[in-house]
Amino acid sequence: MLIIVESPIKAKKIQSILKVKAMSTVGHFKDLPADQIGVDLTTYEPTFIYHEKKAHLPKELRSAARGETVMLAGDPDREGYAISCHIYEEVKEVAKECLRMEIFEVTEKGLREALAKAVPFERTNSGLYNAFLGRRIGDRLVGYILSPIASKTLRSSYSVGRVQSPAVRLVVDREREIRAFVSSPYWMLDIQLDKEGTLFLARHIQGKFTSRADAQLIVDAVTAETHALAEKVDKKEVKQNPKPPFTTVDLQAAAAARLKYTPEQTMKLAQALFDHGLITYHRTDSVRMDEAFIAEIREFLTQSLGSNYFPPQPHKHISKNSQAEAHEGIRPTHMHSLADVSTITAKEGLTPAHARLYEMIFKRAIASQMAAARYDSTVMIFSVAGQHFKAAGRILTFDGFLKVYAELDEEKDKKGEEEQLQLLPPVAVGELVPKVKELLDEKKTKPPGRFTLGSLVKELERLEIGRPSTYAAITKNIVDRGYIKEEKKRVVPLLSGETLIDFLRDKHAWVIDYELTRKMENFLDLVVENKETWQRFCRGVHNKMGFSVPPARTAGGGPSDGQLKYAADLAKRGGVVIPEETLKSGRELSQWIERIVKGTVEARKKIKKSDVNPQ
Repeated sequence: MLIIVESPIKAKKIQSILKVKAMSTVGHFKDLPADQIGVDLTTYEPTFIYHEKKAHLPKELRSAARGETVMLAGDPDREGYAISCHIYEEVKEVAKECLRMEIFEVTEKGLREALAKAVPFERTNSGLYNAFLGRRIGDRLVGYILSPIASKTLRSSYSVGRVQSPAVRLVVDREREIRAFVSSPYWMLDIQLDKEGTLFLARHIQGKFTSRADAQLIVDAVTAETHALAEKVDKKEVKQNPKPPFTTVDLQAAAAARLKYTPEQTMKLAQALFDHGLITYHRTDSVRMDEAFIAEIREFLTQSLGSNYFPPQPHKHISKNSQAEAHEGIRPTHMHSLADVSTITAKEGLTPAHARLYEMIFKRAIASQMAAARYDSTVMIFSVAGQHFKAAGRILTFDGFLKVYAELDEEKDKKGEEEQLQLLPPVAVGELVPKVKELLDEKKTKPPGRFTLGSLVKELERLEIGRPSTYAAITKNIVDRGYIKEEKKRVVPLLSGETLIDFLRDKHAWVIDYELTRKMENFLDLVVENKETWQRFCRGVHNKMGFSVPPARTAGGGPSDGQLKYAADLAKRGGVVIPEETLKSGRELSQWIERIVKGTVEARKKIKKSDVNPQ
């Protein structure tokens, strides 16, 4: 038997557990060419070529697969299935048989289950590969047709993306909202009460006053009163239930808030945790958990905290997407003491950064099956001179899941300013409570907050732009391309990002239309279900651009505007002329630049040497 996966680490781990041969492709080994569109603009058929550094791999795959039962075990998503399809095309003629194996956890239990469920590759859902084709080719059409147009019009190098450009628009539009925001004053009116030495506040039930004069009238009306009459006292127990285990997007958002990791960092760390067998598959929008693992959690809680820390019946967390239920949320693969986190990650050769992410995943998964936190919540309504004031308070009576995983303020639903939670004394209806003073505070309305990389990912998910497996790449691309940047852990647009969005909004508004982008993602989901075709998806994308043809590129691809500018500066400084033919090829211009720079460096070395050793 031969098991083929993407990751060398995973291959090594599988080999050590199952004692069978495993090898890796280190991700994709075939893709569209870098120097030409690689797509037939009539049929949209792609021309995939081998990566230059992996040209040897197909031969090695065929050699290893000859006469073997081959398990094509690319990750259980579209990209992983696409890699398995490309491997299948290489080995199907020489292998004894080819089966699809979906690995959700790299443990003996997980691998044995995956082997037992493996099916002949010919019987798997080709809609996954077709959706991969639709996304890859559709994105190539947008990039190769609109990017040169944007670059030429804006006289610089720009990249347009079917999903990345709407993400840039989100940041640009939010920043412009903030700039356009005009702050206005408002007033909040509280009275301070004193019940036998316990001071607390009650807020006027109107909440915000937009006129100071209106608020002052009430202050004037109640100032002379020495007591507030308790008209209503409402006490009740409030429960706070735990959140489900992490999905990909929730993991990225929580890691950004708690650990200050970028989505890209989080996914790299999670990939290593998965490959080493510590967590379940980390690209998921499911919140379901394996029943056997839930039983492990309940046993663990019984021994460590006691039975009052888990509910009589396990929590059933429901995924937003019903199709997600085939997967699980992100959880550890086995239970252990929290104190063992560092030892377990270190044993796998992982870093403290991996340990911090693993600990967060571990705590959230356990907390998801714990008892609710309970609070005694009290709301009191007081009357003073015919005006009504509300005091709200809450006391934690049982910590429940909060003992393991407490929510951060950034992750909580924001409470309005009218919700003041404080410690309240016992007060009976009809009781007169001494009033100490009035407090009239002037405040100012605040603009919407900037995104963090984590909250940007959450917003992409809310708008259904992209998919969990693509968010880290989207945020990385728009940072690397200089369209946005992080400033004090908040995301701000750069001039190039604003310039690009203004151009697209004016000339190609469809490509940054959130609703249209969402519909495209839903169309690709239909392709997965074999209810639509990838060709129709690509034709629809191409139609949006008037079935345009990309500008002609010479072999090796034309030089970028940045290359041309840099080369022109070198030529001017060195008093040389760039050959006309060199200007037509990015590769040749790059080699020309390299020769000029190398020559300049050598010349400087000679000058320095002659200064040190004069003849």
